[in-house]
Amino acid sequence: MPPGEGWSTEPTEIFELILKADELLKYATEDKAAVRAGQARELLDEARREAGAIGNDQLVEQAERRLADLATMPGDTPDG
Repeated sequence: MPPGEGWSTEPTEIFELILKADELLKYATEDKAAVRAGQARELLDEARREAGAIGNDQLVEQAERRLADLATMPGDTPDG
């Protein structure tokens, strides 16, 4: 990146955050499910922010959809 330009996240990096969140949930053991759900939520929040910052509505929608799915998981609380 040339000097003076602001740092921005690439769409592939944002998508990787979403995939990482999915994997945290997929491979969570029962005793770690709540912790993994919180970690996944943090990654998805970051992905949503970054996607919004670059104007990528499709990635924003993907992150929001996964956050909505996460909120319906048993034992999950909105505040982590």
